Amino acid sequence: MLNIKNKKMKKAMIILLAFTTFAITAQNKDADRAEQRKEMKENFTPEQKAELRAKRMTLILDLNQSQQEKVKNVFLKMEETKPQRPKNWKEMTDAQKFEVKNQMLDHQIAMKKEMKNILTEEQMAKWEKSHQSKRNHPRGKRDGDRQKKSK
Repeated sequence: MLNIKNKKMKKAMIILLAFTTFAITAQNKDADRAEQRKEMKENFTPEQKAELRAKRMTLILDLNQSQQEKVKNVFLKMEETKPQRPKNWKEMTDAQKFEVKNQMLDHQIAMKKEMKNILTEEQMAKWEKSHQSKRNHPRGKRDGDRQKKSK
C-alpha cells in the first residue's frame, strides 16, 4: 500500500517537474525573440525600414507598383523625420511628456494625410482598421495588468 503511494507521488513529481521546465523554457524563448526583434529594428537603416513596411503593407492591402513606391517614399520620409522616443520617460516633466506626445500625434496625422492621397477608399478603411486594432492591444500588456492599474 505504501509502495503504491510512493510510485504515484514520484509520477506526480516528475510530471510537475516536466511542466515547470517547459514553462520556464517557453518564457525564455519569448524574451529572447523580443530582444532579437529590438536589436534588428535598431540595426536597420531608415531605407530598409521603409522598404520592409511598404512590402508588408503591399501584402495586406494588395497595393499596385505605383502605390508601393509612393508608400515606400512616404515611409522613408516619415522614418527620417520621426521624433525619437526619449529613453528617460519617467524622469521627464509633464510639460516635456506633453510635447513628445504632441509631436508623435502630429507625425501620425501627417502620415494619415499622405496615405489618403495614395490609397483607395477601400484600402484606406482596411489600413485604418489594422492600425486601430494595433492601438487597442499594446504589446507586452496583458488584460490583468491593465485592470490592476485602472482600479
